[in-house]
Amino acid sequence: MENWLVFSIIALIVFLALVFTLRISKKHKKGPDYYALFIIGIVWLIIGIPLENVALWTLGLIFFIVGVVNKDKWKSNRIHWKDISKKEKKIRIWIMIALGIFIIIGLVVLLLIM
Repeated sequence: MENWLVFSIIALIVFLALVFTLRISKKHKKGPDYYALFIIGIVWLIIGIPLENVALWTLGLIFFIVGVVNKDKWKSNRIHWKDISKKEKKIRIWIMIALGIFIIIGLVVLLLIM
């Protein structure tokens, strides 16, 4: 029963990443957001060490280092809420709502399984 849950979560993440990548690559030709890589690196590093997950903390360390090395480029790719069009704001709000619903559904399923 656990296998289908893990598979469906991975499939959902891959699908959303693909949709976002295709959508963003058509509109914006920007480089990586090094500040986001820095934050992701810190989070993954902090989570990976206590879980003893070598892959997670190693990737976290790599993202952290890439973010710190490119600290001078942090502000160049930042998108501020005030600079986004109303249509884009609506899309982002719906995406946040959908992700919140998915997280709640995942937690409910996890609690039901336990």
